[in-house]
Amino acid sequence: MFLWILIIHFFGLILPGPDFFLVSSYALRDGVKSALKASFGVSLAMSVWIILSILGLSVIFHQFPFLQIALSSFGACYLLYLSFVIFKNAKKGKFKTQKTHISAFLSGIITNLSNPKVIFYFASVFASFNFTQNTKILIVLIFVLILETIVYFSLISLLFSKSFMVRIYQNNTKLIDYLSAFIFFVFAMFILSANLMSITN
Repeated sequence: MFLWILIIHFFGLILPGPDFFLVSSYALRDGVKSALKASFGVSLAMSVWIILSILGLSVIFHQFPFLQIALSSFGACYLLYLSFVIFKNAKKGKFKTQKTHISAFLSGIITNLSNPKVIFYFASVFASFNFTQNTKILIVLIFVLILETIVYFSLISLLFSKSFMVRIYQNNTKLIDYLSAFIFFVFAMFILSANLMSITN
């Protein structure tokens, strides 16, 4: 069971999503230092979801869905802001850092927290785990899951800050920036539309 959870989490990590594009974007534009800060922010938020899912926050979200809607809507608005900044810089066609008023670390936290559905993912992963009989193993599992997240996004930071990746990015700046802005925009609109449907239903 322990190994199975780690494998599921690994494949969940490698699927490209807003976290991946945020960290890789910082690596390409600001370098490895900023990307690592963003990756630590993502990892911290992920660890919060892991711990809260174990504590039963998924049950609270079921009872009070407006809390999930409020949190995810806030995150979606931030993703729209990021999308706008990236799109604006892409139109200028210049290779420069994304100027936002939020640090890379905080950007990582907010981007990951924008999707509270992660808690249901972890809740389903832990559903078959016996918390009462395996407390020590559970603590180790939490630690390893967090470590796995940190290692993965740190590797993404290092990879996308390499000179050959930066050259590829410089040669395709507009295309990559437009794609990143589009992905952030689509993900944000998906969250907001899902929240709107939840309210109207």
